[in-house]
Amino acid sequence: SNQGLYSAVVKPLVDAACRGGNCTCFAYGQTGSGKTFTMMGPPVKDGDYASSLSKTPGLFLLASTDLFGNLQSEELSHLQIVISFYEIYCGKLFDLLN
Repeated sequence: SNQGLYSAVVKPLVDAACRGGNCTCFAYGQTGSGKTFTMMGPPVKDGDYASSLSKTPGLFLLASTDLFGNLQSEELSHLQIVISFYEIYCGKLFDLLN
């Protein structure tokens, strides 16, 4: 499950980032293998975001919830989060945020 994968693989990266480390979570695989579902969660139908996310949240939502939740603590409030969002398609790199 996405939650199991998050707990085993991504949560340790989130914890390391909160201790000052630099981290990357990279999804790689054949077209149709489930990368988008794993990272983003299920598709939203009819604008019902709450229902869609509550079923199977993706790794992005799980990680951002923990990251921004951790920043609420006095101890970590000095940290800054920098996010990049890239896609490699047909051997070309696309910056999805710029």
